[in-house]
Amino acid sequence: MTRISRTVVVFLLVLGVCRLSADEPKSTKSKAAKSDSPVLVRVNGQPITEADLDYFAKSLKLAADEIPQRREQMLERLIDRQLLRAFLAQKKVAANPEQLEAHLTRLKTRLKERKVDFDQLLAKSGITLESLRHELRLPLDWEAFVKLEVTDAKLRDVWKQRGQEFDGSEVRAAQIALKSDDPVADEQTLRELRNKILDKTISFADAAKKHSQAPSAAKGGDLGRFGFRGKQPPPYPQVAFGLKVGEVSDPVRSPFGVLLITVTERSEGQLSLEDARPEILQQLSTELQREVLAQERAKAKIER
Repeated sequence: MTRISRTVVVFLLVLGVCRLSADEPKSTKSKAAKSDSPVLVRVNGQPITEADLDYFAKSLKLAADEIPQRREQMLERLIDRQLLRAFLAQKKVAANPEQLEAHLTRLKTRLKERKVDFDQLLAKSGITLESLRHELRLPLDWEAFVKLEVTDAKLRDVWKQRGQEFDGSEVRAAQIALKSDDPVADEQTLRELRNKILDKTISFADAAKKHSQAPSAAKGGDLGRFGFRGKQPPPYPQVAFGLKVGEVSDPVRSPFGVLLITVTERSEGQLSLEDARPEILQQLSTELQREVLAQERAKAKIER
């Protein structure tokens, strides 16, 4: 089953635990709760309510004490979802209705495997079938948009330019990290140190042992082997994969301090474009969504 189906299963199961009172009709209570819920923000006139935020928190299986600290982050995600829906509607992009129904069928099957009655669970959750379709439709509509934007020609172009990100290539790198309260001074110190390394006055490993303030200093700055995604956070892969073996980067500011990075080994990946196609599509989808949201937020009317 796809990730969105698993997410919605959890969402429904969590909400289904919240029983409605025996002396109040289910439909009346759910409609009243939605209409009476305070509006937290309007996105181009469309409201996002406290009830929307509450449902979203439950879908993430957050404990009660986690909700306050995640509140703003969740609200931003709900704003993003509303912006994406509006963008896709404007572009007139939608998933095939048959795909949506097939997705819904898989969801029902998954619930049945857990011995949960789909209709009863919807009723207990206070969610209508149409609102559930609304939630399922967004990722499917986005997927349809990505398929239109990311053509085979685009994939081949990305593979040609960025193949090492996806083909299983690895590098072994080392760092020198300075972490004072003055990044400008740290940059200057590292520039001077870089010149000494390039002049062979000192080796990178010895400079790391003497000057680096990271735990890797004891190993001459060695960070081990890593691919473009996964083991090391940005900016390490982005910088390291742009270097040749033995090359030393310029000073780089990061959340981990100001860095010098060098590559000591490199191994080329063996995956083909077809092997890497799913990962490339996922990465381009993420990048495209980030780009669309930045554009939509820049022109949106968001009233808090």
